Amino acid sequence: MKLLVQIIGAALVIISLVDIYLTVLFPRLGSSLLSLRLGKGIWWLFRLAARLVPCKDKKVLSHSGPILIIATVVVWVCLLICGFALIVWPDLGLAIKSTREWTDTDFTTALYYSGFSLTTLGTGDLTPETDFQRLLMILEAALGFSTFTLTITYLLSIYSALIRRNTFALSLHHRSGGTADAAEILARLGASGELSGVQQDISDIARDLINLLESQHSYPALLFFRFRQTYYALPRILLLAMDTATLMKSALNTQKYRSLVNSTATAELWGGSQQLLVELSGFFVGEHRSNINDSLEQVWQKRYYHAVEKFRAEGIETATDLEAGASLYICLRRKWNPCLAGLASYMGYKWSEIAPYEN
Repeated sequence: MKLLVQIIGAALVIISLVDIYLTVLFPRLGSSLLSLRLGKGIWWLFRLAARLVPCKDKKVLSHSGPILIIATVVVWVCLLICGFALIVWPDLGLAIKSTREWTDTDFTTALYYSGFSLTTLGTGDLTPETDFQRLLMILEAALGFSTFTLTITYLLSIYSALIRRNTFALSLHHRSGGTADAAEILARLGASGELSGVQQDISDIARDLINLLESQHSYPALLFFRFRQTYYALPRILLLAMDTATLMKSALNTQKYRSLVNSTATAELWGGSQQLLVELSGFFVGEHRSNINDSLEQVWQKRYYHAVEKFRAEGIETATDLEAGASLYICLRRKWNPCLAGLASYMGYKWSEIAPYEN
Protein backbone atom coordinates (compact mmCIF):
# COMPACT_ATOMS: atom_id res chain seq x y z
CA MET A 1 0.00 0.00 0.00
CA LYS A 2 2.86 2.39 0.85
CA LEU A 3 4.49 1.78 -2.53
CA LEU A 4 1.19 2.22 -4.40
CA VAL A 5 0.53 5.58 -2.72
CA GLN A 6 4.01 6.80 -3.57
CA ILE A 7 3.68 5.63 -7.19
CA ILE A 8 0.43 7.57 -7.52
CA GLY A 9 2.13 10.63 -6.02
CA ALA A 10 5.06 10.35 -8.44
CA ALA A 11 2.61 10.02 -11.34
CA LEU A 12 0.84 13.26 -10.33
CA VAL A 13 4.18 15.08 -10.14
CA ILE A 14 5.24 13.77 -13.55
CA ILE A 15 1.90 14.72 -15.15
CA SER A 16 2.20 18.25 -13.80
CA LEU A 17 5.82 18.64 -14.92
CA VAL A 18 5.10 17.26 -18.41
CA ASP A 19 2.17 19.64 -18.83
CA ILE A 20 4.27 22.59 -17.68
CA TYR A 21 6.99 21.58 -20.13
CA LEU A 22 4.59 21.20 -23.07
CA THR A 23 2.69 24.39 -22.24
CA VAL A 24 5.56 26.74 -21.42
CA LEU A 25 8.84 25.32 -22.76
CA PHE A 26 7.60 23.40 -25.81
CA PRO A 27 4.33 25.15 -26.64
CA ARG A 28 2.55 23.90 -29.76
CA LEU A 29 -1.11 23.64 -30.60
CA GLY A 30 -2.47 20.35 -29.27
CA SER A 31 0.68 19.25 -27.42
CA SER A 32 -0.35 19.75 -23.77
CA LEU A 33 -1.69 17.03 -21.48
CA LEU A 34 -4.05 19.09 -19.33
CA SER A 35 -4.02 22.79 -20.22
CA LEU A 36 -6.02 22.68 -23.43
CA ARG A 37 -8.54 20.18 -22.06
CA LEU A 38 -8.91 22.44 -19.04
CA GLY A 39 -9.36 25.42 -21.37
CA LYS A 40 -12.09 23.70 -23.36
CA GLY A 41 -13.87 22.70 -20.16
CA ILE A 42 -13.74 26.18 -18.66
CA TRP A 43 -14.88 27.70 -21.96
CA TRP A 44 -17.85 25.29 -21.99
CA LEU A 45 -18.77 26.41 -18.47
CA PHE A 46 -18.55 30.07 -19.45
CA ARG A 47 -20.69 29.48 -22.55
CA LEU A 48 -23.26 27.78 -20.30
CA ALA A 49 -23.18 30.70 -17.85
CA ALA A 50 -23.56 33.16 -20.74
CA ARG A 51 -26.71 31.36 -21.90
CA LEU A 52 -28.15 31.56 -18.40
CA VAL A 53 -27.50 35.33 -18.29
CA PRO A 54 -28.05 36.40 -21.94
CA CYS A 55 -28.14 40.11 -21.13
CA LYS A 56 -24.61 39.90 -19.72
CA ASP A 57 -23.19 37.22 -22.04
CA LYS A 58 -20.38 39.39 -23.44
CA LYS A 59 -19.30 40.48 -19.97
CA VAL A 60 -19.34 36.88 -18.70
CA LEU A 61 -17.34 35.50 -21.62
CA SER A 62 -14.74 38.27 -21.38
CA HIS A 63 -13.47 36.76 -18.10
CA SER A 64 -12.86 33.27 -19.52
CA GLY A 65 -9.23 33.86 -20.58
CA PRO A 66 -7.91 35.24 -17.25
CA ILE A 67 -9.82 32.59 -15.29
CA LEU A 68 -8.29 29.88 -17.49
CA ILE A 69 -4.76 31.12 -16.76
CA ILE A 70 -5.45 31.19 -13.02
CA ALA A 71 -7.03 27.72 -13.13
CA THR A 72 -4.07 26.32 -15.09
CA VAL A 73 -1.54 27.59 -12.56
CA VAL A 74 -3.68 26.33 -9.65
CA VAL A 75 -3.89 22.86 -11.22
CA TRP A 76 -0.12 22.73 -11.71
CA VAL A 77 0.59 23.75 -8.10
CA CYS A 78 -2.08 21.46 -6.63
CA LEU A 79 -0.81 18.46 -8.59
CA LEU A 80 2.74 19.09 -7.38
CA ILE A 81 1.70 19.59 -3.75
CA CYS A 82 -0.61 16.56 -3.72
CA GLY A 83 1.89 14.41 -5.59
CA PHE A 84 4.74 15.12 -3.20
CA ALA A 85 2.35 14.81 -0.25
CA LEU A 86 1.47 11.27 -1.35
CA ILE A 87 5.18 10.46 -1.66
CA VAL A 88 6.05 11.65 1.88
CA TRP A 89 2.81 10.59 3.58
CA PRO A 90 3.87 7.01 4.45
CA ASP A 91 7.12 8.33 6.00
CA LEU A 92 5.48 10.75 8.45
CA GLY A 93 6.59 9.86 11.97
CA LEU A 94 9.43 7.72 10.61
CA ALA A 95 11.67 9.55 8.13
CA ILE A 96 9.92 12.86 8.77
CA LYS A 97 9.42 13.93 12.34
CA SER A 98 7.99 16.90 14.15
CA THR A 99 10.01 19.09 16.48
CA ARG A 100 7.27 18.38 19.01
CA GLU A 101 6.92 15.14 20.91
CA TRP A 102 4.27 13.70 18.59
CA THR A 103 4.17 13.68 14.76
CA ASP A 104 0.75 13.70 13.11
CA THR A 105 0.55 11.14 10.29
CA ASP A 106 -2.63 12.24 8.55
CA PHE A 107 -2.73 13.40 4.92
CA THR A 108 -3.35 17.01 5.93
CA THR A 109 0.04 17.05 7.64
CA ALA A 110 1.60 15.62 4.47
CA LEU A 111 0.00 18.43 2.46
CA TYR A 112 1.31 20.94 4.99
CA TYR A 113 4.86 19.59 4.70
CA SER A 114 4.69 19.41 0.90
CA GLY A 115 3.27 22.93 0.62
CA PHE A 116 6.02 24.39 2.77
CA SER A 117 8.66 22.62 0.68
CA LEU A 118 7.20 23.56 -2.72
CA THR A 119 6.84 27.23 -1.83
CA THR A 120 10.42 27.23 -0.51
CA LEU A 121 9.24 28.56 2.84
CA GLY A 122 11.07 25.89 4.78
CA THR A 123 9.85 22.81 6.61
CA GLY A 124 8.02 24.49 9.47
CA ASP A 125 7.93 22.23 12.50
CA LEU A 126 8.55 19.08 10.41
CA THR A 127 12.11 18.02 9.51
CA PRO A 128 13.41 15.21 7.29
CA GLU A 129 15.48 12.63 9.12
CA THR A 130 16.84 10.57 6.21
CA ASP A 131 19.02 11.45 3.23
CA PHE A 132 16.25 10.51 0.79
CA GLN A 133 13.73 12.84 2.41
CA ARG A 134 16.28 15.67 2.63
CA LEU A 135 17.07 15.34 -1.06
CA LEU A 136 13.38 15.04 -1.87
CA MET A 137 12.69 18.29 -0.02
CA ILE A 138 15.46 20.03 -1.99
CA LEU A 139 14.02 18.64 -5.25
CA GLU A 140 10.51 19.84 -4.41
CA ALA A 141 11.78 23.29 -3.45
CA ALA A 142 13.73 23.52 -6.73
CA LEU A 143 10.70 22.44 -8.74
CA GLY A 144 8.52 24.91 -6.86
CA PHE A 145 10.89 27.79 -7.57
CA SER A 146 11.16 26.75 -11.23
CA THR A 147 7.40 26.40 -11.58
CA PHE A 148 6.71 29.86 -10.21
CA THR A 149 9.42 31.35 -12.47
CA LEU A 150 8.06 29.58 -15.56
CA THR A 151 4.53 30.65 -14.64
CA ILE A 152 5.57 34.31 -14.59
CA THR A 153 7.32 33.83 -17.95
CA TYR A 154 4.18 32.18 -19.35
CA LEU A 155 1.93 35.00 -18.14
CA LEU A 156 4.19 37.66 -19.65
CA SER A 157 4.34 35.79 -22.96
CA ILE A 158 0.57 35.28 -23.09
CA TYR A 159 -0.26 38.91 -22.45
CA SER A 160 2.47 40.13 -24.80
CA ALA A 161 0.99 38.00 -27.59
CA LEU A 162 -2.50 39.21 -26.64
CA ILE A 163 -1.45 42.85 -26.95
CA ARG A 164 0.00 42.14 -30.40
CA ARG A 165 -3.24 40.44 -31.46
CA ASN A 166 -5.37 43.30 -30.17
CA THR A 167 -3.11 45.86 -31.88
CA PHE A 168 -3.50 44.01 -35.18
CA ALA A 169 -7.28 43.80 -34.73
CA LEU A 170 -7.54 47.49 -33.94
CA SER A 171 -5.40 48.33 -36.98
CA LEU A 172 -7.72 46.37 -39.28
CA HIS A 173 -10.76 47.93 -37.62
CA HIS A 174 -9.59 51.46 -38.36
CA ARG A 175 -8.27 50.55 -41.83
CA SER A 176 -11.84 49.54 -42.69
CA GLY A 177 -13.23 52.75 -41.22
CA GLY A 178 -14.97 50.75 -38.50
CA THR A 179 -17.13 48.94 -41.07
CA ALA A 180 -15.52 45.47 -40.82
CA ASP A 181 -15.59 45.52 -44.63
CA ALA A 182 -12.52 44.27 -46.51
CA ALA A 183 -13.70 46.16 -49.61
CA GLU A 184 -13.36 49.39 -47.63
CA ILE A 185 -9.76 48.50 -46.79
CA LEU A 186 -8.85 47.92 -50.43
CA ALA A 187 -10.73 51.01 -51.58
CA ARG A 188 -8.88 53.19 -49.07
CA LEU A 189 -5.52 51.63 -49.95
CA GLY A 190 -6.12 52.18 -53.66
CA ALA A 191 -7.75 55.60 -53.54
CA SER A 192 -7.65 57.42 -56.91
CA GLY A 193 -6.88 54.13 -58.64
CA GLU A 194 -3.26 53.95 -57.46
CA LEU A 195 -2.35 50.48 -56.24
CA SER A 196 1.39 50.76 -56.76
CA GLY A 197 2.11 51.17 -53.04
CA VAL A 198 -0.55 48.75 -51.83
CA GLN A 199 1.75 45.74 -51.96
CA GLN A 200 3.73 46.99 -48.96
CA ASP A 201 0.52 47.53 -46.96
CA ILE A 202 -0.68 44.03 -47.84
CA SER A 203 2.74 42.68 -46.89
CA ASP A 204 2.49 44.41 -43.49
CA ILE A 205 -0.96 42.93 -42.88
CA ALA A 206 0.27 39.48 -43.96
CA ARG A 207 3.27 39.72 -41.62
CA ASP A 208 1.03 40.62 -38.68
CA LEU A 209 -1.19 37.69 -39.59
CA ILE A 210 1.74 35.26 -39.68
CA ASN A 211 2.83 36.57 -36.27
CA LEU A 212 -0.71 35.89 -35.04
CA LEU A 213 -0.57 32.38 -36.51
CA GLU A 214 2.66 31.58 -34.68
CA SER A 215 1.41 33.15 -31.43
CA GLN A 216 -1.71 31.00 -31.61
CA HIS A 217 0.49 27.96 -32.25
CA SER A 218 2.60 28.71 -29.18
CA TYR A 219 -0.20 29.86 -26.88
CA PRO A 220 -3.50 28.11 -27.75
CA ALA A 221 -5.07 29.65 -24.63
CA LEU A 222 -5.20 32.96 -26.55
CA LEU A 223 -8.35 31.72 -28.27
CA PHE A 224 -10.24 31.89 -24.97
CA PHE A 225 -9.50 35.59 -24.47
CA ARG A 226 -12.73 37.08 -25.76
CA PHE A 227 -13.38 40.80 -25.38
CA ARG A 228 -16.70 42.59 -25.32
CA GLN A 229 -15.77 44.78 -28.32
CA THR A 230 -16.36 42.74 -31.47
CA TYR A 231 -13.56 44.40 -33.40
CA TYR A 232 -11.09 42.49 -31.20
CA ALA A 233 -12.65 39.15 -32.22
CA LEU A 234 -10.35 36.62 -33.84
CA PRO A 235 -13.05 35.64 -36.39
CA ARG A 236 -13.30 39.32 -37.39
CA ILE A 237 -9.53 39.44 -37.97
CA LEU A 238 -9.71 36.31 -40.11
CA LEU A 239 -12.71 37.60 -42.04
CA LEU A 240 -10.97 40.85 -42.95
CA ALA A 241 -7.77 39.06 -43.93
CA MET A 242 -9.40 36.33 -46.02
CA ASP A 243 -12.00 38.55 -47.64
CA THR A 244 -9.29 41.05 -48.60
CA ALA A 245 -7.32 38.30 -50.33
CA THR A 246 -10.49 36.89 -51.93
CA LEU A 247 -11.52 40.26 -53.37
CA MET A 248 -8.02 40.87 -54.69
CA LYS A 249 -8.12 37.54 -56.52
CA SER A 250 -11.63 37.96 -57.94
CA ALA A 251 -12.57 41.66 -58.19
CA LEU A 252 -9.41 43.42 -59.38
CA ASN A 253 -8.34 43.69 -63.00
CA THR A 254 -5.71 40.96 -63.16
CA GLN A 255 -4.16 42.47 -66.29
CA LYS A 256 -3.37 45.83 -64.73
CA TYR A 257 -2.75 44.67 -61.17
CA ARG A 258 -1.04 41.36 -61.97
CA SER A 259 2.03 42.20 -59.87
CA LEU A 260 -0.20 42.74 -56.82
CA VAL A 261 -2.61 39.83 -57.29
CA ASN A 262 0.22 37.35 -57.88
CA SER A 263 2.60 38.88 -55.34
CA THR A 264 4.15 36.98 -52.44
CA ALA A 265 2.35 39.38 -50.07
CA THR A 266 -1.06 38.29 -51.38
CA ALA A 267 -0.02 34.62 -51.29
CA GLU A 268 1.18 35.05 -47.70
CA LEU A 269 -2.06 36.77 -46.69
CA TRP A 270 -4.21 34.07 -48.28
CA GLY A 271 -2.11 31.11 -47.16
CA GLY A 272 -1.51 32.35 -43.62
CA SER A 273 -5.15 33.16 -42.92
CA GLN A 274 -6.27 29.85 -44.46
CA GLN A 275 -3.80 27.88 -42.33
CA LEU A 276 -4.77 29.68 -39.12
CA LEU A 277 -8.48 29.19 -39.78
CA VAL A 278 -8.20 25.51 -40.72
CA GLU A 279 -6.00 24.64 -37.72
CA LEU A 280 -8.11 26.49 -35.16
CA SER A 281 -11.37 25.23 -36.60
CA GLY A 282 -10.14 21.66 -36.81
CA PHE A 283 -8.71 21.57 -33.30
CA PHE A 284 -11.34 23.50 -31.34
CA VAL A 285 -14.52 23.21 -33.39
CA GLY A 286 -14.03 19.83 -35.04
CA GLU A 287 -16.03 18.65 -38.01
CA HIS A 288 -18.71 21.00 -39.22
CA ARG A 289 -21.38 20.73 -41.85
CA SER A 290 -21.37 23.17 -44.73
CA ASN A 291 -24.66 25.10 -44.71
CA ILE A 292 -24.09 26.89 -47.99
CA ASN A 293 -27.30 27.39 -49.94
CA ASP A 294 -28.56 29.53 -52.80
CA SER A 295 -29.66 32.38 -50.54
CA LEU A 296 -26.21 32.57 -48.95
CA GLU A 297 -24.53 32.60 -52.34
CA GLN A 298 -26.84 35.40 -53.38
CA VAL A 299 -25.66 37.37 -50.33
CA TRP A 300 -22.06 36.79 -51.39
CA GLN A 301 -22.84 37.80 -54.98
CA LYS A 302 -24.50 41.00 -53.78
CA ARG A 303 -21.52 41.66 -51.55
CA TYR A 304 -19.15 41.17 -54.53
CA TYR A 305 -20.98 43.66 -56.76
CA HIS A 306 -21.12 46.15 -53.89
CA ALA A 307 -17.33 45.86 -53.53
CA VAL A 308 -16.89 46.34 -57.28
CA GLU A 309 -18.94 49.53 -57.18
CA LYS A 310 -16.84 50.79 -54.29
CA PHE A 311 -13.61 50.07 -56.18
CA ARG A 312 -14.86 51.81 -59.30
CA ALA A 313 -15.86 54.85 -57.29
CA GLU A 314 -12.23 55.16 -56.21
CA GLY A 315 -10.94 54.73 -59.75
CA ILE A 316 -9.72 51.15 -59.23
CA GLU A 317 -10.07 49.01 -62.35
CA THR A 318 -12.10 45.86 -61.73
CA ALA A 319 -12.44 42.49 -63.46
CA THR A 320 -13.54 42.73 -67.07
CA ASP A 321 -15.94 39.79 -66.73
CA LEU A 322 -17.94 40.50 -63.60
CA GLU A 323 -19.99 37.32 -63.78
CA ALA A 324 -16.85 35.21 -63.88
CA GLY A 325 -15.40 37.32 -61.07
CA ALA A 326 -18.52 36.82 -58.97
CA SER A 327 -18.38 33.06 -59.58
CA LEU A 328 -14.71 33.00 -58.54
CA TYR A 329 -15.51 35.03 -55.41
CA ILE A 330 -18.28 32.59 -54.42
CA CYS A 331 -16.02 29.61 -55.15
CA LEU A 332 -13.25 31.00 -52.93
CA ARG A 333 -15.66 31.83 -50.12
CA ARG A 334 -16.95 28.27 -50.13
CA LYS A 335 -13.45 27.21 -49.06
CA TRP A 336 -13.28 29.29 -45.91
CA ASN A 337 -16.69 30.64 -44.93
CA PRO A 338 -18.03 27.41 -43.28
CA CYS A 339 -14.90 27.06 -41.10
CA LEU A 340 -15.05 30.73 -40.14
CA ALA A 341 -18.75 30.58 -39.31
CA GLY A 342 -18.12 27.50 -37.13
CA LEU A 343 -15.26 29.22 -35.29
CA ALA A 344 -17.36 32.36 -34.74
CA SER A 345 -20.20 30.28 -33.31
CA TYR A 346 -17.79 28.38 -31.03
CA MET A 347 -16.50 31.69 -29.68
CA GLY A 348 -20.03 32.88 -28.94
CA TYR A 349 -20.47 35.36 -31.79
CA LYS A 350 -23.39 35.78 -34.13
CA TRP A 351 -22.44 36.08 -37.78
CA SER A 352 -24.13 39.49 -37.88
CA GLU A 353 -21.55 40.67 -35.33
CA ILE A 354 -18.59 39.42 -37.36
CA ALA A 355 -19.84 40.59 -40.78
CA PRO A 356 -22.49 43.28 -40.15
CA TYR A 357 -22.48 44.41 -43.82
CA GLU A 358 -23.82 41.02 -44.99
CA ASN A 359 -27.23 41.41 -43.34
